[in-house]
Amino acid sequence: MAILLAIPDRNLSNLSSELHRKAPNLDFRIWPETGPTHEIDFAVLWRHPPGLLGQLTNLKAVTSFGAGAEHLMSDPDLPRQIPVGRLAGPRLASDMAAYLVAQVFLHWRRLPEFRRQQHEGLWAPWTPHRPPNIGLMGLGKMGQAALDAFRLLGAPVQAFNRSGSNLPDPSVKTGRSGLHELATWADYLICLLPLTEETRGILDGQLFARMQPHAVVVNVGRGAHLVEKDLVQALDSANLGGAILDVFEQEPLASEHPFWTHPKITVTPHCASVTADSEAADLIIESYRQVLAGQGPLDPIDRSCGY
Repeated sequence: MAILLAIPDRNLSNLSSELHRKAPNLDFRIWPETGPTHEIDFAVLWRHPPGLLGQLTNLKAVTSFGAGAEHLMSDPDLPRQIPVGRLAGPRLASDMAAYLVAQVFLHWRRLPEFRRQQHEGLWAPWTPHRPPNIGLMGLGKMGQAALDAFRLLGAPVQAFNRSGSNLPDPSVKTGRSGLHELATWADYLICLLPLTEETRGILDGQLFARMQPHAVVVNVGRGAHLVEKDLVQALDSANLGGAILDVFEQEPLASEHPFWTHPKITVTPHCASVTADSEAADLIIESYRQVLAGQGPLDPIDRSCGY
């Protein structure tokens, strides 16, 4: 039996070395060198080539190489009975929280201005009178880690939970009206939602119209959460203060894309949270051993809701 890794947009040489070092008795294969496909019973996939799943006829389970699984759930060749998992270790969530805290407080405290003042020899102290209101869209592992980090720093945090289940905390909103209430309140509205048909395009003009003129949208979910033209329109009309974007509809972001040069947009290249090769190897091996034991992969996806 064999494990296939099909992650075309990532150099897998170091991950492959880690896997073979940690589990030398397992058969790891790197796409496109699949070998006999009937021998593959577990696959680790990220933006895998179309038609690949149709070739893997003896799969026991598949897992996403990351916290999102929309690329698997939307694949018509994904067998209905196959369990689907994902690789979302503890480091992934803590790295996401660190990115969000850094970006938000860098912007809120206007720290880049002090660099300019340093070059000008200008002494002009300034600090905000209060911590920012943080609105979190999504309370999965990533959202919970971000919530804990911001609260530790004394920032008021409210959140939106799409499912609306088990929400005794009044600071957690649900439903369209709850999302609008959160958007009106937040200084920074952070999208950490999974991508489903219900959340596609959720960051749109209607939502931006509810936000305060100084407020900032932060998208670290998926590029398809954002309606790009609505964002540019809101920024250009001064109805929105700024945007911090780490994910995009098309990646890499095209060199001619207007986001690169827009004065109110900060672009980072989908690097807010990336699983390190050593941790990824541990998770892959543990997930596979769980599958062999009949327990299903790590972090299983509820296929009825897509995450």
